[in-house]
Amino acid sequence: MGPFPSPSPFFINYIFNNYWSNDGVKQRHIVQQVTSTLTGPIVVEDVIYENGDGDGNGPIASKHSVFRRLTFQRSLGLVQSEALITRGHSQKIPAEAERKKVSSSKSRKKGSLRKNDCRMSLIDESRSNLKVDHNYLASSYHIGIISGFTLIASNLESAISSGKMVKAVIIGLGAGLLPMFLRACMPFLEIEVVELDPVISDLARDHFGFTEDKQLKVLIADGVEFVRKVAIGASSKVNADLENFDALSKERPTVPNGSPTKSPACGKSSRKIDILVVDADSSDSSSGITCPPADFVEESFLLSVKESLSEGGLFVINLVSRSPTIREMVVSRMKVVFGHLFSLQLEEDVNEVLFALPRETCIEENSLLKAAPQLEKLLKFTQTETGQNILDTARKITSLK
Repeated sequence: MGPFPSPSPFFINYIFNNYWSNDGVKQRHIVQQVTSTLTGPIVVEDVIYENGDGDGNGPIASKHSVFRRLTFQRSLGLVQSEALITRGHSQKIPAEAERKKVSSSKSRKKGSLRKNDCRMSLIDESRSNLKVDHNYLASSYHIGIISGFTLIASNLESAISSGKMVKAVIIGLGAGLLPMFLRACMPFLEIEVVELDPVISDLARDHFGFTEDKQLKVLIADGVEFVRKVAIGASSKVNADLENFDALSKERPTVPNGSPTKSPACGKSSRKIDILVVDADSSDSSSGITCPPADFVEESFLLSVKESLSEGGLFVINLVSRSPTIREMVVSRMKVVFGHLFSLQLEEDVNEVLFALPRETCIEENSLLKAAPQLEKLLKFTQTETGQNILDTARKITSLK
């Protein structure tokens, strides 16, 4: 794909007048602007925040830290993704920065613009050396998503000990920050990202350092259809295996002690999903849900999710809605479909991360506390603050069913 055109004056003025307001942005620079036929106008920008914002919860890693943001015009006032930019190498994030971490990229309003912001002196000093730090998560809802892995920590541990890869599917690429982070800290994952818009994929690669390898792939496809096909395929595979097993059992030879030999079909399992994360925003503002699109909370889709998950699998959905009625509707539907449902309500935010387990299993009240050390052993971090933040967040997860 060729280079995108430079931002038009009209587009920039529109952004200036309609989006940037009151989140403590000190300086900004538009890196790229493009209009996608699927997503609409998209902006990639570098920003520097004011040092010490009013509520003390700003996303400041240091006085002059630069953050790169991905924003969709259709989600008025919301930042889709945000990454810390470093100058040529990953920097250690001080504990104070972790405490000031942004509550959620997907619920933060864009910052105020000053007349001298276009100069971007601090950002322009070393633009050629800027790179995304994939060891740092600027969004607490990303940390919240990972913290929920404590719910299946024992299953992950068992898979790793047996030498198996864990299949993870993320619906919604954004800037690719979550899959890149998971690829680094959980090398036992086989990650497939399903993204509807190829333009988003290009931007993630060009401006956020997203790269694919043998364990991290991107599929340009519809997320709902992808899950339904996995569910249908899993069901067909199970039925075929059962039929094959019945046929072979009639012809199976026996060993001298009279015990039948193991059928080639016995012990095989379809390649279901172990971890499914839905992290996509909605293009329909009238639905009352900012994340995810309404199709992802329909009962038919939730049933497909349950069918597509492995026995010890985990379903994670990032829910953003200011309507208590819609939130209750989503929770009610998920309770009907799944054996267990858990919630993580992010502080001072409209984001809620929901975790569902497909099967009814016995889960003790203090199981998350017990599982946290298990998860800690599985994660590989270059920054201890991030790991501790994930474990601390896991303790805030509550049971809804």
